[in-house]
Formats: sequence, structure tokens, C-alpha cells
Amino acid sequence: MGKSSGNQTVTNRTELPRWIEDFAKSGLEQADQVAGDLTPPYQGNLVAGMNDMQTGAINAIGGNMGATQGAYNTAMGGAANVAAYNPNQVQGQSFLDRNVSQYMSPYTDAVKASAMQTLNDQRLQSLNMAGDRAISAGAFGGSRQGVMEGTLNAEAAKAAGQLSAQLDDQAYRQAMGAMESDMGRAQQASLANQSAGLQGAGLNLQGAATLGDLASQGQQSFLQGAEAALRAGGMNQMQEQAQLDADRARYDAMRNYPLEQLNIRLAALGMTPYGSTSTQVTPTTGSPFLTGLGTAATLASFLPMFGSSDRSMKTDIKKIGKDKETGLDMYSYRYKGDPKTYPKVVGPMAQDIQKKYPDQVKEIGGKLAVNLGFGPMNGGRA
Repeated sequence: MGKSSGNQTVTNRTELPRWIEDFAKSGLEQADQVAGDLTPPYQGNLVAGMNDMQTGAINAIGGNMGATQGAYNTAMGGAANVAAYNPNQVQGQSFLDRNVSQYMSPYTDAVKASAMQTLNDQRLQSLNMAGDRAISAGAFGGSRQGVMEGTLNAEAAKAAGQLSAQLDDQAYRQAMGAMESDMGRAQQASLANQSAGLQGAGLNLQGAATLGDLASQGQQSFLQGAEAALRAGGMNQMQEQAQLDADRARYDAMRNYPLEQLNIRLAALGMTPYGSTSTQVTPTTGSPFLTGLGTAATLASFLPMFGSSDRSMKTDIKKIGKDKETGLDMYSYRYKGDPKTYPKVVGPMAQDIQKKYPDQVKEIGGKLAVNLGFGPMNGGRA
């Protein structure tokens, strides 16, 4: 036969078992049913609102604003008045500022008149007695009688003057005593008024401080009660929020249940071992018949022994160590297109094997395939 040249395409098709096809169809039917019956997203409440206890406490706090301002203003006004308080100035009074005559007894003249009358009666009586003696002696109307009467009148006048001066001095001293007593009482009254004013100012200041303290205590007591109400309301709100979260979690669990069932079936299908269809184009030389026969025989013996392990077909690659027998780097990875829920696979990369063991690697369909019986490939890990 003559020689010929050209390319020959050989396709190796892997037929899936019937049970895998049935399982995949059943999974698709379930997926369609799940998609059609999928429960809509959760529409319930996500955040617990404030309850009546919380809103009541907040409104009470707002309504209490400025409630004690009147008491504070009163206390501040009282304190300001005390700060500006000027006690009465007590000053001693001089006798020069007083009129002693105002304190003279109105009966002084009557007493003096009575005393003078008594003294004059005594003078007259003495004169009568002197006349009687002169008559007895036969000297009535004589010079001796005149001298005696003159002496009696002079002594009586002297006694009258002394008595009048004594009575005036006594009246003056009594008036001075009364005036002094009056000035002392006025001084004591002024001092008492000053002391009372100071005590009153102190009481006013104490009252203002007490009023301010009571206002503060009342405000603090109110706020403590409001805070207690807020804490109690917050606990109720937390409980309600926990219930809302539990309701949503239960809803999501029920919603995800059919999806989890479907994912289990899909994961099981993805982990079922089955091959893939591969196509190879090779040049033909010599007899087309022999070439085709040789190629077919080669593929028949080659394809079942090699598995695709090209790096470009993998994702989520992470180096985890080395293979003890071959010294090749070992990786964990997933094949592109596999769900993230699939477990990672462990094995080497075809590119690394090609560098160190080129006879264990072949190119199939533009991808590197590794002899499944080679070292770290045993068990199909790659």
C-alpha cells in the first residue's frame, strides 16, 4: 500500500452507567421541584421594637425636664438674698443726743411746792414762838424780837434754797437714770434685732440649701426609677429579640432543608467515579490503515491508564508537603466547577511530574495527563 500523510482524529467516549444517568435525572427533577416550591425570603420582624415600659420611661424623662428648676430658682434667690444681707448696725447713743427734760417727773414742781409750804409753815411757827417769848419777856416789838425774826427768816430762806436744790438734783438724777435705762433698753433691743436678723438670714440660707438638696434628691430618685424601668424594658426587649432571632433561624432551617437534601444528592453524584470524553489528533504516515490501526491500539492501551491532572483544571490550590517516595510537592485542591462544599483532593501537579518524570506524563486534548499507576497517583488522588 502506498504511503499517505495527514491528520487523524480519534475520540474516546466514556459512556456513563444507566444508574448514574437515572440518578442525575432524578436530581434535576428534584432541583426543579425545589426551585419551584422554594419558600420566599423571611418577611417577619427582624428587630424588636421598644415596649410600653421603655417608651413610658422615656416619655416620663422627657416630661420631667425642668421639673425641679422652680425649686432651684427659689433656692438660688434665697441664697442671693442672704449673700446681700446687711445686718443692722448697732451704735451707742450719747446723752448729748437726748433731752433730759423729757424724763423729768411732772410732779417735781408739786413736790417742791409742798416741801416749801411745809418749810414756810415751820418758819411761821418759829416766828410765833419767838413773838410769844418776846411778849413774855416784855420785849415784844423790840430790837431783840426783830433780830430773832430776821435770823429765823434767813435760816428759813437758806433751808428753802437747800431743799429746792436737793429736790431739783434728785429729780435730775431720777430723769438721768430713766434716760440711761431707756438708752440701755434701746441698745439691747438693737442688739437683739441684729442677732435675730443674723439668725433669720442663717435660717433662710439653710432653707435654700435644704430646698436645693430636696430638689436634687427628688430628681435623682426619679431618674433612678426611670433607669430601672428602662432596664426592665430592655430585658423584655432582649427576650423579644431572642424570640425573633429564633423564629428567623427556624424559618431559614425549614427553607434550607430541601436545598440541603438536593446538595447531598449533587455531592454524591459529583463524588461518583466516572471518566470523561477525550479527543486526540495525530499525524498519519505510511499506510492509513496501519496508522489508524496503530493509533487505535495505542489509545486503547493508553487512555485507561492516564488521568487528567493538569494544573489549569484545578483551583483553591494549597501546598501541604512532599511525597516521601518521589519527592514531589503535594497539594490540596478542587477541580474547577466543583462546589465549595466538595472535600478537597490531595495530589501532585502534572507539570511537576513532567519535569521530574517525563515518561509518566502525556498530553491529551491539550491537557497533561498522568499515569494513574505512578507513585502518588495510586488511588486516584490527583
